[in-house]
Formats: sequence, structure tokens, C-alpha cells
Amino acid sequence: MTIAICDMQFKDTEVECVMWRHLNKVMANNGVPNPNFKGFMIDNVRANWNTIQIIHGSKNLSELMVDRERTCFFH
Repeated sequence: MTIAICDMQFKDTEVECVMWRHLNKVMANNGVPNPNFKGFMIDNVRANWNTIQIIHGSKNLSELMVDRERTCFFH
């Protein structure tokens, strides 16, 4: 199920973190305080993966998120 779609004009980790922090806050305000997403489907831009690792991973950018990285046929 798609939770959010965000089309950024620039691939910037700091800006993308803002979007995720706000999404997490909205989810917490609606009864889901600590979402544990099964996986993430994002394009191959490193800023996208860095953001996911910072917000929902171990924060260590060299550590893979085993079994949580997804892709699609377009990327």
C-alpha cells in the first residue's frame, strides 16, 4: 500500500528528511507512533536511500537495510 508520494525538485537528503519527519508526526498524531515499514520503493538516487537510512534505519549510511530495500521495473 502506498503511504506517501513526494516528487522533489532536488535530490537533497536534508530536505527529504523534513518530509519524512512530518509524515511520521502525522502518523503519530493518528495513532501510529512508531511505524515499522516492511520496505521502501524509491529510485536509485543515493540521497533517497540516505534519507531512509537516517529516518528508518540504523543511521549508518554504509549499512544495508537487508530485506527492506525494494525497487520497481522503472528503476
